[in-house]
Amino acid sequence: MKRIGFLFVRLWALGLSITPFHLLYLRSDFYFFVVYHVVRYRRKVVRNNLLNSFPEMGILEIKAVEKQFYHHLIDTVVETCRLMRMSVEDVKKHIDVVNPEVVEALFAHHRSFFYAFPHSGNWEWFGKRMQTLSGHHPMAIYKKVKNPEADRFIYDLRTSLPVEMIESDAALRTLARREGKLDAVLILADQTSFGLESDYWNVFMHQETCWFTGLERMARFLDYAIVFVDMKRVRRGQYELTFHLLTDDPKSTAKGEIMERYSQHIERFIHEQPYNWLWSHRRWKHKRKHDLQ
Repeated sequence: MKRIGFLFVRLWALGLSITPFHLLYLRSDFYFFVVYHVVRYRRKVVRNNLLNSFPEMGILEIKAVEKQFYHHLIDTVVETCRLMRMSVEDVKKHIDVVNPEVVEALFAHHRSFFYAFPHSGNWEWFGKRMQTLSGHHPMAIYKKVKNPEADRFIYDLRTSLPVEMIESDAALRTLARREGKLDAVLILADQTSFGLESDYWNVFMHQETCWFTGLERMARFLDYAIVFVDMKRVRRGQYELTFHLLTDDPKSTAKGEIMERYSQHIERFIHEQPYNWLWSHRRWKHKRKHDLQ
């Protein structure tokens, strides 16, 4: 039954991929109504995340951001399906770059680097834009989905990207073998960690938050620079990229310093465009254990 279900999903995605943009967003508005008002997908999770992250906002402001988020989330889904039929040149028309010289300079200085990307904008579209930004070999780290049918569907969707995909468990080994190559590696490093004391913990959006440290550990081991990707939404189907160099000398940073810089950039970004982050994610499901003296 699951295979039949994912067959319908594939057909639905294929239909969206050939839908003109002006009709695509009409369909997105309909899906928003279903997801937000009928299915009420993760409404409680999103509301709690927003309330805890923006204590200065009143409930009407929170509800406004909540609806903006769901509109953006559904737009991102349908845009990602549309990606199946978009060329690199098509994607360039939808994503403007404010300061490409940041990554061009890294190529000129023969430096590989990580694109440190939060779950914002349309990260799938960015994957297709990557090869136009510099002469680096574009790569992306992904984590397998537990459901094999869903994993296959997502992986097939991403094969339209001109990017080499690396499974997260093999990322460090794969990159270490590429010594001497110039790589630009996309990593989404703001997922929920395991909540271990060995994770990096800080106060993020007014809440104690744990972070995977893979980005920091890999950057220091490989001596890769790190560029934060600020992908703001200008309007439907149109985005703007701004790059921020977090470090070009990771080995000189203290433990936890890179993750702190990364989290600070995300927090600043969220305050500038509050709806443009993945609020439906159970980001704060782990609580830090404090020893009672």
